Amino acid sequence: MEDKTVLFVTERLILRKFTLFDASDMFKNYCNNKNVTKYLPWLPHLNINVTIDYLKTQVLPKYETNEAYIWDIVLKETGEVIGAIEANKINKNFKSVMLGWVLSENFWGKGIMAEAGKMVRDYLFDEGFVRVWARHDSRNSQSGKVMQKLGMLHEGTLKKYQLDNQGEFIDCEIYAITK
Repeated sequence: MEDKTVLFVTERLILRKFTLFDASDMFKNYCNNKNVTKYLPWLPHLNINVTIDYLKTQVLPKYETNEAYIWDIVLKETGEVIGAIEANKINKNFKSVMLGWVLSENFWGKGIMAEAGKMVRDYLFDEGFVRVWARHDSRNSQSGKVMQKLGMLHEGTLKKYQLDNQGEFIDCEIYAITK
């Protein structure tokens, strides 16, 4: 199977495939930060070995199976991995795909995720997807603002839709954009 996670370069960023060498930056910049993981389904990593294992078992295999497109977000200026963006929940029949992301707290509010997201959104439309959607924990309005910057419209709230990293059911806001 052909891997479709291609390299992108934007004004400030490089979006590329993950490697095991990214574990140190990932751990330092976002995987171990409780503020970053507060609204995510996974807990902060306790040590770099958890991050390495995550890469080996959850990220790198996706390049082989094409079950998702997944990029790390590298700050062009420093070469440092500061986040990730993934397109998953691919529905080939309905040509839809879901976006999700994570970003270092040091880069919140700087338009980084919108910059990366626009590049990925446009690529997914070029790949033949008709609908690109995303969801966020209802308590995380900042993520909703990124979705709006990507041109997505709020479609509704899914009550008690998923578990958070504390094992509590949470509501999720759904946003989408169509080609």
